[in-house]
Amino acid sequence: MAFGADESKLVSIFIQTLLYGAYTVVFGLTIWILVWRRPAGQKINKLMFWISMIMFIFATMHIGVNYSRVFLAFITFRNAEGGPAAFFNILSNFTQIFGSTIYVAQTLVGDSVVLVRCYIVWQKQLSIIAFPILLLFGSTVSGVGILYSFAHIGDAEIFATQLQDWIVSFFSLTLSTNIICTALVAYRIWYINRAVMNFTQNNWNPVVLLVIESGAIYSATLLSLLILYKTESWFQYVLLDAISPIVGLVFSMIIVRIGLGLMAPTGETLLAVQSNAGL
Repeated sequence: MAFGADESKLVSIFIQTLLYGAYTVVFGLTIWILVWRRPAGQKINKLMFWISMIMFIFATMHIGVNYSRVFLAFITFRNAEGGPAAFFNILSNFTQIFGSTIYVAQTLVGDSVVLVRCYIVWQKQLSIIAFPILLLFGSTVSGVGILYSFAHIGDAEIFATQLQDWIVSFFSLTLSTNIICTALVAYRIWYINRAVMNFTQNNWNPVVLLVIESGAIYSATLLSLLILYKTESWFQYVLLDAISPIVGLVFSMIIVRIGLGLMAPTGETLLAVQSNAGL
């Protein structure tokens, strides 16, 4: 039996709920670290605090919309022609457009954070992030194109030809942005670590691995999503809905692991990394 849109949505809401639960715990730790566990005399990093809040709000809104869509599909429209599967193909439905808007917005915020972190680590050299900025601009245009197409396409599968260019472009651009910025941040921290190792015992290599690991998790998810979409697999809905909490988890785990001192051998190293990486 083929894996259809309705089965995919049931699996996706289950996976998203598990990830959202994990994200809620990590989010609580993130706020605790930013507000109450910061070094004495250091002000609250308002940028990281508000980004954390926005990420969590987006993730909460997204799972709320998904639950409403599952309810509508399997309760309200269960006896309609085509059943629940047909409901998920009504791309112009308000819940579909609203949920997609949240997803696009959260993705763009996440990409912006990665870009800003890269900008700060590279001592605010605009030339370093010039190309990633263009990629982010392209992602924004593609995201708007997706939402516009949803609003005007009516009843059609997500794999419709007129949607593929926008969707593939959006996934590819955000994937490229994350890979490039993650590589630049990791290289910069590694380079600084190599330069100071002769004068101090601090070792930032664990932080390099953390940055690469976090970027790899998100990038691998995006790449898998892109492959599933291009092969027209309905399982792509599972990864698509999972990305919402994953974006928040990846962002928050960097703060939590560095903030708890799990990835830095000394307090001085922790302060330096937090300062240089904008954490």
